[in-house]
Amino acid sequence: MRKVVLVTGMQAAGKSTIAPMLAERLGPPAATLDGDVFYRGVVAGAAGMTPDPSPEALRQLALRYDSTAMVAQHYADAGFDFVCSDIILGADVERWFERLRGVEPYLVVLTPSVESIVEREIGRGGANSYRDWQDQGASLADGVRALQAELAKIPRRGLWLDTTGQTPAQTVDKILADLPAARW
Repeated sequence: MRKVVLVTGMQAAGKSTIAPMLAERLGPPAATLDGDVFYRGVVAGAAGMTPDPSPEALRQLALRYDSTAMVAQHYADAGFDFVCSDIILGADVERWFERLRGVEPYLVVLTPSVESIVEREIGRGGANSYRDWQDQGASLADGVRALQAELAKIPRRGLWLDTTGQTPAQTVDKILADLPAARW
């Protein structure tokens, strides 16, 4: 039975860096996919997620989650371990795992400190990923805290890691050392 690992957490938590490193250590064979592939795939009419999402944003989000679960299942059916990185929160985590059949499911939630996320986000030098979560005049840290509250809605299962101060390699080592605790 193949492993399917969902690595989730906040924007700038390290998901996109950790997932391929984890897949490389799980396999061979192993594959990985970042859910942003499907987010960026909507090139006309994209509707982003906000604290008060539109029906179209929710529809596109559900399509993205369905797509990543379908790809994970496809690779597992072909004999691959699979690691998906995406921001999946609340009851959507449970629904994502419910789509999978005949796999060993694992959840890893990356929870670095607000300060660490702010530092990483600033270090990216691009657009503020938290702008839709910041009230008028609020700081980036306030926006991070607003989205971070959504993490609390994830069922408290799997492996939750405060990765503040860890290198990506240290995080992957910790995940692999505690993989049984990540079992969904």
